[in-house]
Amino acid sequence: MLEKLFRSILLVGTVGIAGFFAGSTSVTSQNILAQGQTNQSTANRILQINFRYNGSTSEFRKQMKNVAPRVARASGLRWKIWSIDESKKEASGFYLFENENAMNNYLENVFFVGMGNNPMISNIVVKKFSILEDATKITRGPIFNN
Repeated sequence: MLEKLFRSILLVGTVGIAGFFAGSTSVTSQNILAQGQTNQSTANRILQINFRYNGSTSEFRKQMKNVAPRVARASGLRWKIWSIDESKKEASGFYLFENENAMNNYLENVFFVGMGNNPMISNIVVKKFSILEDATKITRGPIFNN
């Protein structure tokens, strides 16, 4: 069922889904294209995931540290930056993937399977981006292998 929902999100584009996961969790997906409908399928892709967390910040940090090795093993993941705003109990991740397929595989088979069922997580927002390579080279963005 989760796979069918995720594929629906991919086909629709901008979607809001409230209450699908545990409790009051919601998912918003912006600028998501159906697989195969972009010529960026072989280019590096940026994924940004924002969400709110419940409970103590120390417990959240502990959970994320425990999750990090599994995320690090995700196929096609080049790197991930973890960020947090403790005052708002918000967290985000910025990921660089080898290509669109690796990014979609991570969302479908790692993120939504683990974090989507985590009662500590709510208000999930997923955004996918292409990279402006020329400007990123000038500002020394860590996306190139040279």
